[in-house]
Amino acid sequence: MTDYTQWTAGGLDVTPVNVLRLISELEGSSQLLKYMGFFEDQEVIDEIKSRYYKKYFQLKRQISSAG
Repeated sequence: MTDYTQWTAGGLDVTPVNVLRLISELEGSSQLLKYMGFFEDQEVIDEIKSRYYKKYFQLKRQISSAG
């Protein structure tokens, strides 16, 4: 039987790899917004990216200090 819990809201673990996956999607969105001229929306996405970059490095530090 397949476990589909990761595909429900809140089901995916918050790991550095998964946060990087999210950042990658945000980076792509930011670039498309820039190229299409939606600069205000790009700024919003860039602010969100900043939060998740901080989260990524925080998680990496936690893992490094635990291991």
